[in-house]
Amino acid sequence: MVFPIGNPPGSGHSEELDAPSLTDSIIFGIPIYGDSLLQGDANFDAGYPNADDSRIRLAASVFANAHDGIVIANADRVILDANRAYTRITGFQAHELIGRQLLAGGSDAHPPAFFESLWRDLDQTGFWRGEISTAHRSGHMRTDLVSLSAVRDSRGTLTHYVAIFSDITALKEIQKKFEHLAYHDALTGLPNRSLLHDRIKQALLRIERLGGHVAICFIDLDNFKPVNDTLGHQIGDQLLVEVAQRLSDSLRGSDSVARLGGDEFALLLCDIREPREVREVLSRMLTRISQPYRIQKHDISLSASIGYTLAPADSGDPDTLLRHADQAMYLSKQSGRNQFTLFDTALDRQVRNRNQSLAQLQRALEQGEFQLYYQPKLNIRQGQVVGFEGLIRWAHPERGILGPADFLLSLGNHPILMDIGDWAIREALNQIEIWRQIGIHMPISINIAACHLLHPDFVARLGNYLALYPGVGPGQLELEVLETTALEDIDHVSNVIAGCQKLGVDFALDDFGTGYSSLLYLKRLPAKTLKIDQSFTRDMLQTSEGTDAIAGIMGLANAFRRDVVAEGVETIEQGIVLLRLGCDVVQGYAIARPMAASAIPEWLSVYRPDPAWKESIETPWRRSDFPLLAAEIEQRRWLAIAKHAVERKDAQFMIRQYRDIAKTPFGHWLERIAAQRYADLAEMRPIPGLLDEVHGLRRQLIDDITRDASAHAENLQGLHLVKSKELIVGLRNLLRAIAKTLPDNILVTETGKF
Repeated sequence: MVFPIGNPPGSGHSEELDAPSLTDSIIFGIPIYGDSLLQGDANFDAGYPNADDSRIRLAASVFANAHDGIVIANADRVILDANRAYTRITGFQAHELIGRQLLAGGSDAHPPAFFESLWRDLDQTGFWRGEISTAHRSGHMRTDLVSLSAVRDSRGTLTHYVAIFSDITALKEIQKKFEHLAYHDALTGLPNRSLLHDRIKQALLRIERLGGHVAICFIDLDNFKPVNDTLGHQIGDQLLVEVAQRLSDSLRGSDSVARLGGDEFALLLCDIREPREVREVLSRMLTRISQPYRIQKHDISLSASIGYTLAPADSGDPDTLLRHADQAMYLSKQSGRNQFTLFDTALDRQVRNRNQSLAQLQRALEQGEFQLYYQPKLNIRQGQVVGFEGLIRWAHPERGILGPADFLLSLGNHPILMDIGDWAIREALNQIEIWRQIGIHMPISINIAACHLLHPDFVARLGNYLALYPGVGPGQLELEVLETTALEDIDHVSNVIAGCQKLGVDFALDDFGTGYSSLLYLKRLPAKTLKIDQSFTRDMLQTSEGTDAIAGIMGLANAFRRDVVAEGVETIEQGIVLLRLGCDVVQGYAIARPMAASAIPEWLSVYRPDPAWKESIETPWRRSDFPLLAAEIEQRRWLAIAKHAVERKDAQFMIRQYRDIAKTPFGHWLERIAAQRYADLAEMRPIPGLLDEVHGLRRQLIDDITRDASAHAENLQGLHLVKSKELIVGLRNLLRAIAKTLPDNILVTETGKF
């Protein structure tokens, strides 16, 4: 073998000869030899007896001084000569090569089949060109671009081979560096997304042929940004390098780790037999990452959140699988961090639906499909409408009018809520101006999302919108923010509220009572109004605890001089109880459902409060007598319960509602308080008997419905209706009789005190 040869980076190929070049002229009849061959080769001289001497010497000079290495061999592939450039390139002298075979045999770099193909192409086409890896005489590997030509005489007989070698070792090194940069992360040296993509693709093909599983994992470091911002990017970069090393050290030989950018990494776990193996690897990974770091005298603690998916259970291309792992990682973040979560299809559907909803909401915003519907707020003590709450509705082109529960609750704190909130503010201001021009002077309140309120530019943007409506006076726009939102960053929220109040905009704490705010928090939040959550309103007629909760909120409001609005008032009875607890302003279906702005003028002209509210204001009472009022409301509720149970033949419905008299608040009041305090009242005497009779009828109804005695149950229901109404009248008469015994100063005052 003449010179060592290795595998080429790219396969060689044969080509037809083009128009004659300098090399071609050498091949076609001009003897290009070094000094050794010019001394005489009888066979060669005999082949070219008429060669011009000057041309021969010129060709010989070119051969000797060419920059590229040139080797000439005879028809038997025996080397005749090599020029000085070849010696410089390879380290081999010409006399060491002469007489040896050109490109003979194979090597560790090139198998014999490579050369067999090379000579076959050369014999067929007369030319071959390609890359060949060779060893320098000193032993280091190098790469040449080789052009190999077959020389024939005028009769077409093969006479010589000419090989030209261009040293491209430096270019190949540069190419390797660029290829490495193209497929590896510059900071950590790990594979980047492109290389990981290719490896995932190959792994998927492998399990398709051989079976098994692969896991694609997405890793995001927890709290890396504060470290980077506090200690600087140089330390942050060193930390990322250390994390990369720990990840690499924790993997098996068949696995891969890649850096996707920032503090995000990905893992490809191959040859997985059971899902349990993935959990073991990831658990080990989390432990390794969370061990303390020591970088430039700084002790740093980190953790990571990981999401992963398994193929082929989860099908898709590499990008899809990485996206699924990314989605699962966010669940790990939301669940407390420093853990791993497996992706599932339900999550994917949820994310895709959310993205689709976001696109639809953006389109709806751009095309003006949102509207504000307005629900009145009524001061039931004065019988006057005191404002409206603007509630967003979506006039969906296919699904009709949708409430916020149908399209906003799933968004969390997505930034699109800021755009929708800005729209609602502008819409409310515009409506206030429209009503003002037709003589309706009513404030409007709207809900503000947490991400909107906490935005650094919120107050400035609100000021810009107010400037567009100079006719809107102070106090005519109110913003409602959830109590839980206010407690997230109480200092910032307090500053925002104060800034808005300087602009003439009031604030209300919505769903008050659900956020567990302390007295200190309530003192620090300068909101003007507390809105009692509707869950308290709904429960106050069911248990005494519900009423006590509202009484407690009213006490806080009075102590901190806050206004109060009760939400979710759906019955006249709820309004009566709220009045007696000192809560005068309410909103809910008992007054009106939310309505379009165009319906408001007519509604205002015809609405009249229920007269029962005025009557209740004039009736004095003691707090301890509340079970009597609740009993009247309870008996009205039972009329509907019994009717429903008989019609549906649903005994269980009645059983779930039924309680023994002694276990009810009214039964306790009747036995412990009324029997002593009001025993002398004539209106008191029939109540216990009527109550026992009504409860007995309910037990019989349950028995009849259970036995499927429909006819008897219907007759019994009629009797139950009569006796229940008789009991309700008796309770009301008792309430009025008790009121006459009470002094005037026990009436509920305007401030709600007793």
